[in-house]
Amino acid sequence: MRVFDLYILNEWLLWFLCCLGFLLSMLCLFSIADDTSNVFPQGFDSVFLDLLNWAWSYLPWLLPVSCLFAGLISLGFLKKRGEWKAVQANGISVLLCFRSVVLLGFLISYLCWFISSETLDSTDPGFIKTTQGKPLTMDTGKERLWYFSSFDEENMSGERVQLFQYDQYGADVFRIRAEQAIWSDMKGWRFQNGIFLGFMSDQGVPMPSEDFNGIVWEPKDGHVTSFKESKSPRIKKRFKELQIPELIDDPLPFLLLQIKPKKLSFQQLDQLISQFPEPEKPVLAPYLLKRAQIIWTGPACMVALLAGLILGVSKYSATPGKLSTVALVGVLFFYMIRTFSDSLAEAAIISSNLGAGLPYIVTLLSLLILAKITD
Repeated sequence: MRVFDLYILNEWLLWFLCCLGFLLSMLCLFSIADDTSNVFPQGFDSVFLDLLNWAWSYLPWLLPVSCLFAGLISLGFLKKRGEWKAVQANGISVLLCFRSVVLLGFLISYLCWFISSETLDSTDPGFIKTTQGKPLTMDTGKERLWYFSSFDEENMSGERVQLFQYDQYGADVFRIRAEQAIWSDMKGWRFQNGIFLGFMSDQGVPMPSEDFNGIVWEPKDGHVTSFKESKSPRIKKRFKELQIPELIDDPLPFLLLQIKPKKLSFQQLDQLISQFPEPEKPVLAPYLLKRAQIIWTGPACMVALLAGLILGVSKYSATPGKLSTVALVGVLFFYMIRTFSDSLAEAAIISSNLGAGLPYIVTLLSLLILAKITD
């Protein structure tokens, strides 16, 4: 069986590489014909790196398609040469016949997942270039709201910042206006050259400490008896530098939110989702869907591989014309389901995991029904 396994593996692998090379070549030619910068954004100074970045972005889509057509074409040629009849005469099932291909499929599935999770153009310089200098708004829920006229991700500092702190009823607690605010994971936020406004609240009146390192609360007895009597600030202090360790609002998730989901790596998506203060917010739905799609890219290759084998042995692929029609209808059917499920997941109608996995589940069930009908 070792010689037979190698023969089947070579036959399938040959058509897999041919399909992958053909699809990449055609997409590259069409992209260059449309606009050279689509493939070579840095000109011709770094052709190889640009070409690698371009191909890397398409491989998670092309690897499953190549697995599908490799199974269809290799089985088609086995039938044409009469070798498939010999296999059936010896009582060898399609999975036993292609067991070496199935094992290789697990390796391709892992490779597909790895390529999807590691985006080459999401390195630090590119990330800084995408977000640096843009305005930033940080809405942490009902308690705090931040505005930055511009934010430098490299230094984690924002210019012309306004911070609004509210209580549980939505009333003002304090406000800060500063020329600059700098974030540190260890020390929290540091404000420079600004004004602190403190309002009456249930806890009293907030005010900067004497060393301008943190906030202290002055009891309500020192001011009006009811903080609801006036909305005007009770404390107004200018400062050159104010350190507030209590503020732990990390700006990184909000910076990542300014980048399209397809531009983020799996690690960045996971960081955004885990650190975002309101994980149920609808704005996260496209990022949740993208992360779920990356997780499902591995099973996608196995589903496509099995689809090619099941369709290849069915009566619907007896001739090249039928084979091409079945493959085209199958691909269109899959992407129609995917488009529909993606729309539902992005609108938060269904969960992101269901939206990403639904096309593969429906496709696999359809193939099992088709195999049952064929038998």
